[in-house]
Amino acid sequence: MIVFFRSKKFFLHLLLAMVTLALLLYGTLTWLKAYTGHAEYVEVPDFSGQALKDLDAFVRAKDVSYQIIDSIYDPKLKKGTVLQQHPEPGTKVKHNRRVYLYVTSSVAPQMLMPKLIDRSERQARLIIETYGLKLGKISETPADCNGCVISQTTGGKEINPGSPIKKGSTINLLIGRKSNYFNSSGGDTLHTSTSELTPNP
Repeated sequence: MIVFFRSKKFFLHLLLAMVTLALLLYGTLTWLKAYTGHAEYVEVPDFSGQALKDLDAFVRAKDVSYQIIDSIYDPKLKKGTVLQQHPEPGTKVKHNRRVYLYVTSSVAPQMLMPKLIDRSERQARLIIETYGLKLGKISETPADCNGCVISQTTGGKEINPGSPIKKGSTINLLIGRKSNYFNSSGGDTLHTSTSELTPNP
């Protein structure tokens, strides 16, 4: 047995085994490198402003994929377009990395109508803006209060506080004024646009 381990045949077999093992290790590492895309990166494209219907064509041949994870409603922005993304544009990522997108929604979310009645006109204006609603026509009518909101309407109908309403809806206000505020008879109701009125101090 000892003689065999000292023979040329043993050393030849040992050399062949070592060469085979080295080739196997090299082949395995090369395959893993190609499979995982090690040290191969692409830059994330800028999805901002892209329309939803064009996304598939936009990512073609860019070595990235995408997933829409949330929608954001903003009446000032074009509907159905990309608003934000993660990772950011220009970030280096591995091939076929998924980019997460936030898009603008075409449907306004529901909210609860705030209470404007008995508040001052200035307060009502501020609440309407804060809640993402739009201020429509402001009318005035004789009342015991001067400058308070008498009623709140949308689409020609009274809307009660706490009722569901779409964000961005237009709210019309009826403001009370004391009788001596009017030059006309006490039963008259004045209709003015928002540009004609100045909020009470």
